[in-house]
Amino acid sequence: MVAHLDAVTSLAVDPNGLYLMSGSHDCSVRLWNMESKTCIQEFTAHRKKFEESINDVAFHPTKCYIGSAGSDALAKVFV
Repeated sequence: MVAHLDAVTSLAVDPNGLYLMSGSHDCSVRLWNMESKTCIQEFTAHRKKFEESINDVAFHPTKCYIGSAGSDALAKVFV
């Protein structure tokens, strides 16, 4: 599963084991289908700061929320 243009800094698997989320210093968060091993969504979430961008990603354990934390001093929640 190759797609990010810079270092992958974080990975998270959703509570049902169907999706993988990856965050990278290329400023993108990507959502992957675990079965087909394909990227099904990509979005730019944070800006670079000192050559770093996304530090962590996470799924909410029961709700349809995902979160990301970045070097730009922002924590974001996506619904």
